[in-house]
Amino acid sequence: MEREEALAVLASRGWLAESPAGFRDQVLAGARLRRVQGGTTITLGGEEADDFVGLAQGTIAVTSILGRAGTPVTHLVHAVSWLGYGSLLLDRPRVVTAEARGEVWIAVVPKGRLLPLLDEVPQGWRPFMRLLAEYGDTSATIAADLLIPSSEGRLAATILRFAGQRRAGPAPAAADRLPVTQAELAAAANLSRNAAGRILRRMAAAGLVALDYRGLEVRNAVGLRGLADRDGG
Repeated sequence: MEREEALAVLASRGWLAESPAGFRDQVLAGARLRRVQGGTTITLGGEEADDFVGLAQGTIAVTSILGRAGTPVTHLVHAVSWLGYGSLLLDRPRVVTAEARGEVWIAVVPKGRLLPLLDEVPQGWRPFMRLLAEYGDTSATIAADLLIPSSEGRLAATILRFAGQRRAGPAPAAADRLPVTQAELAAAANLSRNAAGRILRRMAAAGLVALDYRGLEVRNAVGLRGLADRDGG
């Protein structure tokens, strides 16, 4: 992926596409493109935030450091998404670790380039307020889904959220294929691996998902949503 191609993707989809043109151009003008191999840590929880990361291609697994040691993968983010804004705006160490799942391409905007835009660009704070609101929505969705009493519904909701398809309608950062193991899905849905495996096999038999050793493919988001939302889930 060339730099101009990556910047065009970031400018045309998701958060920056909905931001004022002047603000969008200044954010991308300071970006440097990086290719990251699968399994590489992109940001580390607890480190001081010094850059803002835009995911132009690929998928990143996010794990919170706010819980107990060994907290499982909390969420998957897909292109186009942005990471690191909370730590920059709040001037605190990062609270999540982000790992590349397969090859990814990211645009890195240095902190020193980004923060002045908040004051120099008219209404420069507004785009970041939207990012923080979206983060709050995601956090609230995670909490609500973990309260679903049905194991099947809870796992279905987790799969949909990992795919960026928890709610109906097009999403700017969604994927059909999830590079996660069954053990990771089970842990994220607060289920044992055996229980999750039985449910996933039933989902596969019903044509809702397809399973293989490399991950999972969402075949029927509507059907999964029906399981997640059934009986008040």
